[in-house]
Amino acid sequence: MNTNLVICKNEVYIENVYVGQFESFSTDSNSRQLGATAVLTLPLYAIGAGGGGEARSRMREVFSETPIKPCAQVRVVCWYIADGVAMDKVTVFTGFIEHISEGFPTKLYLQDNSFILRFGNIQKHWKDNATLQTIATDCIPIAEEAFKDERKKNGLTASVPSLTYNANNKNVQAYTNALSFRNGIGRAPYETIQHLMSTLSLYGGVTDDFQLYIGAGVEDSASSQPVSLDTRYNVIGRDIVPLDGRFIDFDVKITGILANGKQYTATGGLKGGNTGKKKNPYGETFRGFSILNSAEAIQEHADRQLEMLRRSRNKGSIELLLYPKIKLFDQVRYKDTLFPELSALYYVLDYRFEATVNGYFQRLGVTDQIYAL
Repeated sequence: MNTNLVICKNEVYIENVYVGQFESFSTDSNSRQLGATAVLTLPLYAIGAGGGGEARSRMREVFSETPIKPCAQVRVVCWYIADGVAMDKVTVFTGFIEHISEGFPTKLYLQDNSFILRFGNIQKHWKDNATLQTIATDCIPIAEEAFKDERKKNGLTASVPSLTYNANNKNVQAYTNALSFRNGIGRAPYETIQHLMSTLSLYGGVTDDFQLYIGAGVEDSASSQPVSLDTRYNVIGRDIVPLDGRFIDFDVKITGILANGKQYTATGGLKGGNTGKKKNPYGETFRGFSILNSAEAIQEHADRQLEMLRRSRNKGSIELLLYPKIKLFDQVRYKDTLFPELSALYYVLDYRFEATVNGYFQRLGVTDQIYAL
């Protein structure tokens, strides 16, 4: 794949075996969903053998050596060659094959390392003193054992690194409040954690080095160094409105049952919660129930929900090429030379990487609303 400026190069590895270059590739992730998904198209064109005879796939040898099956591990690497000089290789995806659409070309549907959590089922409820670490510690071994069995059924024998729970991810800070979580019996670990994220307005994911994280969002501090983006160098498109014209404030109220059995209602953005006051009586109404059992924790939940709603209305998009590689939850310090008022610190809530015959493009969904709670 060539552009008028650089040559776009890539490599695809399945079960650590090089299988050639892709025809196209795209991956999507967002702050509301656990894990990223991807679609990989391999150009398995049929050719003649020795100028005649039976037609065969030019990658038959690859297929005989590499089991392209569900649960097989996949790694996709991209880079540029500019003026004959190869730039740094970037791993744009690591994960597993979810299912295969056979044919010519062959299309593989992938999920990142969170795919491991799709296997097994949880037969447990967590009582009042549970934490995210407790739930993650209970879910991980069940998922790993079931995933290992599934790979074995598919003839995949290579070992896969173990999942760990990361309480100190640089972007998504750990959430430590005790809670009581009544999980649906028979849910997969993935659905269990996704339900927990949705219930408590949290963020989560699994890193390339197999670390599961769940937390309340990025703190507005030096916890991570912002990536510099500039319209003079690496930004090729943007659609940003600092304060979305559709934005209205929200009247968020979250209700929970305290440890003493009393009902408590907290108002998002209003410390003290159950005071009878309203932060904005004309705001869009949102009501929810919290599984937390302390006034402080329920108030934090209400504040998180308010921030999530604000960020859903105050956001825009930035488009850039392959470098620098951005990830979900990164902070980016954006500089706009044409409209300086758009220059600001933004947070990545949605991410899409797309590689086609037109080149490699990263598309960021960003917000200028503060993550910190």
